[in-house]
Amino acid sequence: MNIVIIGCGAAGAGAAAQLRKLLPDAGIKMFSSEKYPFYSRPRVIEYLAGGLEKEKLFIKKEDWYKENNIEFYTEEKITSINPSDKTVHSENRGKISYDKLLIAAGAHSFMPDFKCTGKGLFTLRTIDDADAIMNYAKGKKKGAVIGGGLLGIEAANSLTAHGLEIEIIEFFERLLPRQLDDEGAGILQKMLEEKGLRFRLGKQTEKITEEGGGLEISFKDGEKTSAEMILVSAGIRPNRDIIKDTGIEADKGIKVNGNLRTNIEDIYACGDIAEFNGVIYGIWPAASEQAVIAAKNIAGENEEYKGSVMSTKLKVAGIDLASVGEITEENGAKGKSYGDGRVFRKIFEKDGKIAGAILIGDTKDYMKLQKSISEGKKAEELV
Repeated sequence: MNIVIIGCGAAGAGAAAQLRKLLPDAGIKMFSSEKYPFYSRPRVIEYLAGGLEKEKLFIKKEDWYKENNIEFYTEEKITSINPSDKTVHSENRGKISYDKLLIAAGAHSFMPDFKCTGKGLFTLRTIDDADAIMNYAKGKKKGAVIGGGLLGIEAANSLTAHGLEIEIIEFFERLLPRQLDDEGAGILQKMLEEKGLRFRLGKQTEKITEEGGGLEISFKDGEKTSAEMILVSAGIRPNRDIIKDTGIEADKGIKVNGNLRTNIEDIYACGDIAEFNGVIYGIWPAASEQAVIAAKNIAGENEEYKGSVMSTKLKVAGIDLASVGEITEENGAKGKSYGDGRVFRKIFEKDGKIAGAILIGDTKDYMKLQKSISEGKKAEELV
């Protein structure tokens, strides 16, 4: 069996490792548009802060692919897919045949149309992005981050390590709208302000223009602010161009069923490019889980993916933060808060069972909470 994998992130590399275990004699070819082997995308933030050597980002170095008999091609773009004759077209190697194809081509940072003139506007997703940002930051004193989500706040904190004063601009009235409710966001904001970060909440950027050697940000309400460089953290968009004219069904991402298969036989998708039941998870744990299940189905097993629990655990500017499951009261869940100002804990209950939780300052119960949600335990068991 000849298997082609497009992409070498958590989804692509995870699937390759599982496939090699299940199919020791299969031919596996992997293609990555980046110049690096599999690395930890979440840790690029640490690298940006200057606290991590580039070498320590890599999870599976080139030797791993050789040892596992995987043909691995870097800086190799797949330009088209032809399901009718089961081939993909490589920019440098032409036609490549497959028996099974896994599309794990990931996503890219979304850049709104700010009608920007001038230099100094960046997004952050790859090692190369981080290198470009660090090089440009040299000698700069004032920066702005557009987007108060996880990446935006972490990137802002990383940039302060380069001596920049940073202002975070967020469209919503609170930070981390996907991970925190109003109460939790307010507590986190206060902690971050004590660390020196500044915020403009409820602001929609209209345009960015060059002004006095720097950049001026104009908001729709008429207010303005300025910066020498700007990092835009406005989410991701799946790399759907790869399936143009293939007949593969897609909406926000490539639509997959419970076997992680597309509507076309022998073509699968997983990770940030895959949409399951209308959801693109966009988180590392979901990509890893999907990778294993996709590999098992490619290998002939029949394992069903039922979705992932939305969860996040990390340090935000040195503050431990975790969010898991339902963390709003919009769908009938009710939250109860505990804390003393430095440590915050909010447990959400629905139909007598724990539905979600927010932890700030102390995340030691994160794994326990995740398991409890899956097992349908009662909230009082965790208080």
